Amino acid sequence: MKKTLAALILSLAAPLASAIDCTGMGSWLDQACAHVSDVYQNGKSDIYVSGYTWHDPHKYTDEKLEALNKWGWGGGYGRHVIDENGNEDLVLGMAFSDSHKNPELMVGYAGLWFTNPVLGGLSVGAGYTAGLTSRRDIFGGIPFPIVLPVAAIRYGQFSIMGTWIPSLGGVNNGDVAFFFSRYQFE
Repeated sequence: MKKTLAALILSLAAPLASAIDCTGMGSWLDQACAHVSDVYQNGKSDIYVSGYTWHDPHKYTDEKLEALNKWGWGGGYGRHVIDENGNEDLVLGMAFSDSHKNPELMVGYAGLWFTNPVLGGLSVGAGYTAGLTSRRDIFGGIPFPIVLPVAAIRYGQFSIMGTWIPSLGGVNNGDVAFFFSRYQFE
């Protein structure tokens, strides 16, 4: 069942990745585009499930905290490549419920560097993600770029991951931790 679901999702998304032309954007953008396309085309499939959003109580009023959604349920699909050192390159897309219970869409790339496995295969990783996200409350839903830190705890094919969205100043704005899980199909 898992492989059938992954194959169905991949068959719908694969034409998009193969249709990308990674030339004429400038040297480093051409290389970045080609790398992301390579991860998507040659990587193995992932399924993502999002779940919990923590809002820093020191940055929000009690009334605002009460109104915010802490259960950012949603999901997504991605592809990953693991290098010889156990580090990962990921290409992913997710849709989930934002802090105001509106849909948020995100597509991007992530690079994670992992420790050597300990305790029977457990490893810890950190890195970054860069991509586009879309929220109704920011720019009226027009997609905008993001670059955020990412951390992960990986055991076998399962990872718990998280990112930090910093405050852009003021009260009731930012300083949010967002947690999600990933299952890697092998």
